[in-house]
Amino acid sequence: MKLYEFAIRRLALMGLVLLLLSFLVFYLTRGLPPPGDSLAPYITPKMTAGEKLQIAQSIGVATSSCPSYTAFSNYQAGCIVPLWDQYISWLRTILSGNWGYTLLPGISPGTETTWSVFFSRFPLTAELAISGGALTILIGIPLGIISATHNNKLPDHISRLVSLGGYSVPQYWFGAILQIALVLYIRVNGLGLFQADQDLATLCALCIANPGTVVHYTGAPVFDGILSGNAAYTWDALVALALPALTLAITTIGALTRIVRSSMVDVLKQDYILLARSKGLAGRIVVYRHALRNALLPAVTIAGLIVAFLFGGAIVIEDVFGWPGVGSASLLAATNFDINFLELYTFVTALIIVVTNLVVDILYAKLDPRIRY
Repeated sequence: MKLYEFAIRRLALMGLVLLLLSFLVFYLTRGLPPPGDSLAPYITPKMTAGEKLQIAQSIGVATSSCPSYTAFSNYQAGCIVPLWDQYISWLRTILSGNWGYTLLPGISPGTETTWSVFFSRFPLTAELAISGGALTILIGIPLGIISATHNNKLPDHISRLVSLGGYSVPQYWFGAILQIALVLYIRVNGLGLFQADQDLATLCALCIANPGTVVHYTGAPVFDGILSGNAAYTWDALVALALPALTLAITTIGALTRIVRSSMVDVLKQDYILLARSKGLAGRIVVYRHALRNALLPAVTIAGLIVAFLFGGAIVIEDVFGWPGVGSASLLAATNFDINFLELYTFVTALIIVVTNLVVDILYAKLDPRIRY
């Protein structure tokens, strides 16, 4: 099978997976709870019973023949639309881009769409996850290489200690320790070294107090600062991002280091590596040109899991650091039973994961020509 044929098959499978996920999400959020709970994002105490009934009918929960909202609330026979019909109506609605309204605190019911609130926060979560992934690669791969090329020596022991500690430490605890040490205890002129409660740091020793403004091209402070050419704003955004990104990446750094080390140790024992050394090639060329490419294959295979972990871990990290992304908003949505927001969050996360897995499989085939699908 050719690679493009494999990609087409995977895309079709992705569609099936997302369809099955949609039914599961619908059943958990709308099939199990009482039918009236799905009206929460749309109704207000000032609405009349007739207006509430109209909303229930418009979103496909109450039948057009239901005589009153009281009859709907009491589950009178003939008032509740069958669950399967509700699902079809709901699926048609969300495919059109209508995810309803949100119930997040501070937002009046029925005034802000779930779509607009979600994607106003999503760039911040994406920036945090991308930064965590970048730190994972920039720190994890070199540590794994150093550990493998200095097997059972001091650099190896230090690298293994760092990776094991990072892999084992709870993220929320590590984040709290960073805040205590770098925000509360280490202070310069009465200010903490870092600031850990905003997406733009302006009140810390490393911050620039007046960074100016930028054009919000993407909604992510670092990228907006770069695109606007505002170095001061970019710096403050990086300072605010540093601690949350490091905390998010600490576990994946440890995991990637261990995988790269184990793979590199095995590859460096292969005959073609011994042949390359016997030809007099420099150690750096042997390691980086010949060994590293094959050693990275196991790391590439778990890239999808790393992405899922980064986006999933962002929920905890955003709550610990007060980062205003969709992760912290999803916690608020869960406590306020904002099913519209939770549904959209679940779908976007699932879409990111399945697309990442497809990219990983294609990249795996490119890195290793022996792979055939």
